Amino acid sequence: MPSMISNPLTSVRGFVNEGWENYRQRLLGIVSERGREGNFQSAARQAYIGLGSALIAAAMERVDATPMEGFEPEAVDDILGLPERNLRSVALLPLGYRSEGGDWLVSLEKVRRSREKFITEIR
Repeated sequence: MPSMISNPLTSVRGFVNEGWENYRQRLLGIVSERGREGNFQSAARQAYIGLGSALIAAAMERVDATPMEGFEPEAVDDILGLPERNLRSVALLPLGYRSEGGDWLVSLEKVRRSREKFITEIR
């Protein structure tokens, strides 16, 4: 039987769910096999799911948000102390409120692609 100490779920609930424990052990094996860089690449792709959710939440709260890549990750990581936490940056998401007085774009009409040119329907 797996150790209850190695699994926080088991120690909190006080029993071992064999199905869950087998699944957990399989995931741990996958993570181990991928290695450090493989796990980073996987986590980086997963980060975009959270980034999308954050953009939706910001829009719902009427907070301006702009996802960004194209920065120097090593510099950002050093500034934020991420290496000490075994973390690396993959994207930035500035949040805030625009300065209405200084935003010359705010009064311009929005230009968007037509639905037909933006969406591909698959039937």
